[in-house]
Amino acid sequence: MTEDEHAKQFQDPALATETLVRTFLQEVRRQIADPDEAQVIQERIQARLTELEASHQDWIVDEPARYNLRMTAALLAAYQVLRERFSQEELLALLRAAFLEPFKDTMQQGAAQILDHVSDPFQTIVEISKTKEKYMYGDGFTFEIERDDDRAYLLNFKRCFYHNFFASNDAPELTPIFCDFDMPWISAIDTERHGFRFERPTTIGYGGTMCPFHFYRVEKKAAR
Repeated sequence: MTEDEHAKQFQDPALATETLVRTFLQEVRRQIADPDEAQVIQERIQARLTELEASHQDWIVDEPARYNLRMTAALLAAYQVLRERFSQEELLALLRAAFLEPFKDTMQQGAAQILDHVSDPFQTIVEISKTKEKYMYGDGFTFEIERDDDRAYLLNFKRCFYHNFFASNDAPELTPIFCDFDMPWISAIDTERHGFRFERPTTIGYGGTMCPFHFYRVEKKAAR
């Protein structure tokens, strides 16, 4: 795949963002047993989401930031509204499941489908990473490329929009939910079959000083 072909996956970020936010809020609503209470809570979350977006317009430094703000504001709005109803442990578990579970299988299967059917999975995953850097992250993130050659692609995120947003709103404990959104495609990587390994030993959300996204080419295991 070329960069242009990968870019097609990111041509409608507004639709992708709204799908994620709508699904997340639906999943949160499902956790409230009483229908009338669920409706009231959903309206409160929607109102808080609107308030958060309005009060953080200065965070929209470019088009990717517009969508990153909407996703983070949706998670924070639900967190703030529901804190009075659940314990901290219960609420974080609820939000994590609502944000991650609906997309987990599709993301994992989609990544596996791509990596299993390209001639050079390492090159393909690097191209996908570069496309995401261009279309999904933007100036709300700061990253450096430590190495970029045919044997390795080492990308280090030094500043994270997601973490900065949550930390500035006294909720850094929400950042790991965004960190773990990557786990389905990471779990789709089979080093022996795909000929590369991926390393991300920590993230800023989990207390690291940066988020390393490191891809290393390895020799594929000979087919039997």
